[in-house]
Amino acid sequence: MTAAGGAGWISRKERIARAAASMPALHPELLTRKPGRDEWKLLAGWCMELWPQDEYAAIVTEEWRQDRPPGTQGRR
Repeated sequence: MTAAGGAGWISRKERIARAAASMPALHPELLTRKPGRDEWKLLAGWCMELWPQDEYAAIVTEEWRQDRPPGTQGRR
């Protein structure tokens, strides 16, 4: 998603994420870095275009409710 910014070692967390996504070890992008302010603005713009009535939030909320482990339905 975002550029690594320079040559250096890759964290264990990043290596695990890359392996799970079948991403090459020397790929120049990082999976585990949080996006910068401009990237968040771009993502927010895309979401507004795709779901102008905020349908995505409703979908995610409903999925989260269905995926909760047994015994945690009443907790937040």
